[in-house]
Amino acid sequence: MSPMLKLALYYIDNHKIEVVHTFFGKEKILLDGRTVSKKLTEVGSEHTFTIGENRYWIAQREVSKGEKLNRFEIRKNGSPISLVNILSQKSSNQMILIVILCGLGTGFILGVIIYKLIWPTVSL
Repeated sequence: MSPMLKLALYYIDNHKIEVVHTFFGKEKILLDGRTVSKKLTEVGSEHTFTIGENRYWIAQREVSKGEKLNRFEIRKNGSPISLVNILSQKSSNQMILIVILCGLGTGFILGVIIYKLIWPTVSL
């Protein structure tokens, strides 16, 4: 199995939908871990699959139209639907954690410097 880079992760009707990019330049749609569509990676390449009676369509947006957090357009039975890309949420949560840790580290260093300025060590 070739290494895959996850581009998006959605949950639809209690099913896990993953959009992955393979090492060999293919884009795959996985439904609960099973490949349901595979095409060459190109902006605008369309993937279709069904869940029960519903037909879904996923396509990557053009860079100018798509936000980084919402790179894919998804339609259910022809109508656009709005889903949250779980991967983008995780990356934004990680960024918040990094900012908090940097703030704590900076605060600690600043505290040590101020402490040494206010209470300098006395040497005899």
